[in-house]
Amino acid sequence: MKKKKITSILLTASLLAGLAAGCGGPGKGGSDSSIPGGTELVAGEYDGTIKLPLSEEPVTLKIWLTADANFFTVLSDYNESEFFQEMEKRTNVHLEFDVPPSGEESTAYNLMISSGELPDMICMPAMYPDGLDAAVEDGYYLDLTPYMDTYLYNYNKIRTSDPEFEKNTVTDSGRNAIIYILNTEPQGPWVGMQIRQDWLDELGLETPVTYDDLENVLTQFKEKKGCYAPLALSSTANFAFGELAAGFGVNGSYFNKDGTVVAGYATEEWRAYLAKMHDWYVKGLIDPDFMTDSPFFVDTELVTTEQSGVWYSMYTMASMYESSVPGMVVKALAGPKLNKDDTTHIRIADTHIANGGLAISADSEYKEIAMQWIDYLFSEEGMALANYGIEGKTFNYNEDGSVAFTDEILNNPDGLTVSQALISKTLVPSQIPSNYDWTRELIMVSEKDLESYDIWAAPDHLDDWVMPAFMSLTSEENVEFASHNADINTYVQEASSQFISGVLDINGADWDNYMKTIEDMGYKRCVELQQAALDRYLQR
Repeated sequence: MKKKKITSILLTASLLAGLAAGCGGPGKGGSDSSIPGGTELVAGEYDGTIKLPLSEEPVTLKIWLTADANFFTVLSDYNESEFFQEMEKRTNVHLEFDVPPSGEESTAYNLMISSGELPDMICMPAMYPDGLDAAVEDGYYLDLTPYMDTYLYNYNKIRTSDPEFEKNTVTDSGRNAIIYILNTEPQGPWVGMQIRQDWLDELGLETPVTYDDLENVLTQFKEKKGCYAPLALSSTANFAFGELAAGFGVNGSYFNKDGTVVAGYATEEWRAYLAKMHDWYVKGLIDPDFMTDSPFFVDTELVTTEQSGVWYSMYTMASMYESSVPGMVVKALAGPKLNKDDTTHIRIADTHIANGGLAISADSEYKEIAMQWIDYLFSEEGMALANYGIEGKTFNYNEDGSVAFTDEILNNPDGLTVSQALISKTLVPSQIPSNYDWTRELIMVSEKDLESYDIWAAPDHLDDWVMPAFMSLTSEENVEFASHNADINTYVQEASSQFISGVLDINGADWDNYMKTIEDMGYKRCVELQQAALDRYLQR
């Protein structure tokens, strides 16, 4: 197969020239099972037991992956990690890492593709501009589908054990194009609203449930606690994942209401939400500088100087805020509702599959060994190494089969924090696939902070209207969508902020002009493109 020349807008003219010059080699996909130094596997005769080492002779696999910021605060090279060193001992496979400079990942990826010389394994493979099916059909990525019962047996066993895994790990055509990071259990919302519980107690106030409740609380915080910014709203005029507007049945982007895509920013519900925020702005309940604040997490100074009583942050930050202010008690707060018995449907979605993944080069000489190297991390033995390190050194099993970390992690003799020790001795779970036990992170989290999950993901605060994370547009759809949506998104954010501040009149001709503007910008076509992608996803 000749590799196709990419014509994506992501590539510059010089990259296109490189494609023309360097992409003539044939892809080696298919079912060729000649394995230098390895073991040939036969479907129906293989039970997933991985024979180590993977090769009698040392093998070097090249891997392209981006830099993990947390990793490089502890170690300077991936091969310094005890995990990769132990993997090499067990498998007889050495990894040669190609790590692009931070901030230059897209350019480096495009250059790699344009050269036609791919490493054996590519992390962040979804960067291929025309989509995963195209990456296979163009001869770059190996079609993994024929290997699900052999070289990826353990991965496939876990992948097919969960309907969410099955639906989200294949392309719209049903192809297995890459290997994903599969969580051992879903991870709930890790960010959301937080509130000064000690102030609620001091003022004799109940935890707010409705918008009216929250307005009363913010008013009390302003009048009796002297808050400059009772509610630390963000510059997007909404919290990042829609929790603040969800009570109106809307967000400021696109959502999926029973299989129908809705552009939230073009609805009367969004108008009602903005009207409520404008009312609070006029009453001094919102940070007056919200238009210049971070679009995501609260400015820490607003919390630690006690100028805000309700804000948006990560669940692990509550204890940090409390340590900065004597007597402060921070508690997670679910998004407000119009009526206390309502159910909301938009928040940060539960995560079954972590971002990231890995593709095998169709031209890899050692593609079968590469697949088994990854598949080992989905076996019981490999999963333990990836998540917990080396048994007897960094962890031991309790009688009930649970894992107990040793002082090598909990009280590291070299002075590493728990987080640093995990980075140094286990697989950093950001790119290379494994069956990832994210609950290991909880050893660093207080019981109090863990309550946030239960509050943000309460039974009356669902995520079932959130657009599927692994829904995909075709190359042509993506180009057309981007050509409309980038400008629409910018305009919607600016106009929404102006409606809140009163620069634009939410009840007058300004709203009519806003609706006409987004219509002229093509928002209805964006909805059509999103709907087509959602329909394909639901048919997987």
